[in-house]
Amino acid sequence: MDIGYWFRLWRKASLAPLREHAAAVEAAAEELGKQLRGWLRGEPVDAELVSEREHAADLAKRDVRVRLIEGGRLPVPRAAVFQFVWYQDEIADLCQDAALLMDLRRPELDVELEDGFRALGEAVVRAVHAHHLAVEELDELFQQGIGGELRKRVMENADRINQLEHESDLKERELVATIYGTDTLTDFNRYHLIQLVLMLGGIVDQVENAAGALRVMLSSR
Repeated sequence: MDIGYWFRLWRKASLAPLREHAAAVEAAAEELGKQLRGWLRGEPVDAELVSEREHAADLAKRDVRVRLIEGGRLPVPRAAVFQFVWYQDEIADLCQDAALLMDLRRPELDVELEDGFRALGEAVVRAVHAHHLAVEELDELFQQGIGGELRKRVMENADRINQLEHESDLKERELVATIYGTDTLTDFNRYHLIQLVLMLGGIVDQVENAAGALRVMLSSR
C-alpha cells in the first residue's frame, strides 16, 4: 500500500512531542559541549546544568510515551517508535553522565589531548544537531502526508548521521591512542580520560542507533 495513504490516515496525529523531545535532547548536548569547552580551559564544570537539560528531556519523553499509548492507529509499528524514543533518551542520559564524569576530575592535558577532546566534543554536538534536524523533517513529512521529496531528505539525513558517526569514531580511536601514548598521565588519569572518551563516543553511537530506528519507521510501509 502507498505510504502516502498511511500518512494521510494519520495526518491529524502530530509528531510534535517527538520533535520537542529531540529539541530537549539537543539542548542537553549543547550544554555538554559548553561544559566540555570550559573543562578544557580548566574551569569548573557545572554538571547540574546538563542534568537540568536531561530532566527536561525526560519530561518530554514521558509526554511522547503517553501520546503513543493513548493514541490511535499509527502508520508505522508502534514498537519502532518506542525504540526510537529510547535511543533518543539515551543520548540525553549519556550527556548527563559525561558531564558528571568531567566534574569529578580534570587531569593535566597537553595540547594534543586538548585538541582531541575539543574535536570529539564538536563531533558529538554536530551529530546530535543533525539528528534533531532529521526529526523535524520527519514531523513535517507526517504533517504534509506525503512520501516524496521530504521523505527522501529524511533518509538522506539518516545517511549523513551514519557518516558523522564514522568520523566521530575515527576521532575517538585517535584520541584513545593519544591517551595511551602520553607518558605524563598517571594510570588513574589515563583510565578516567578513556572512560570520558568512550562516553562521548557512546552519545554519537546512540544518535546512529536512532537514525537506524528512523529508517525502520519510514521503510515499514
